[in-house]
Amino acid sequence: MDDMDRRILHELGQDARTSLAHLAHVSGLAASSVKRRIARLEELGVIKGYTVRLDHHALGLGLQALIGIFAATGTTREQLTDALTGQEEIVRAWTTAGNADALALIRARDTDHLEQIILRLQRTPGIAHTRTQIFLSELLNRGD
Repeated sequence: MDDMDRRILHELGQDARTSLAHLAHVSGLAASSVKRRIARLEELGVIKGYTVRLDHHALGLGLQALIGIFAATGTTREQLTDALTGQEEIVRAWTTAGNADALALIRARDTDHLEQIILRLQRTPGIAHTRTQIFLSELLNRGD
C-alpha cells in the first residue's frame, strides 16, 4: 500500500459513494487505475465493505452509552455473545482486559429507554451486573 492508496482510502472514508472520476481527479490517476487499486485493496481485505452512516439523532436514537458487562462466574464467551446479540440496541461489543468482561456500545431514545436496556441486561442469564457511562459530547472521531 502506498501514499496513492492512502489518498484513495481517505476519500472513500469521507464518502464511500464518491465517483471514480472524483477519485481520479484528486489522485491524478486515470479512472481505470483507481478502479484497479480499489479492487486490489478489496482483495487484500483493506476495504472490507461499504456502508451507510446514519444520523442517530434524526432516527430518535441520540443517546449513546458504553455499558460495562460483568459476566456471572462460569459464563463462557459464547454465552456472553449470545446474551448480547439478542439486545437490538447494542450496536457494538468487545471483550476487554479491564475491569468489565465486555463493553457494549448502545443507542437509546432517552434516559428512560436506557434504563429499560440496563434492567433487561441485568436480568439476562450470564450477566452478573453492569456499569454504565453516558456519552455527553464527542471530542474526536477518526472513524473505523
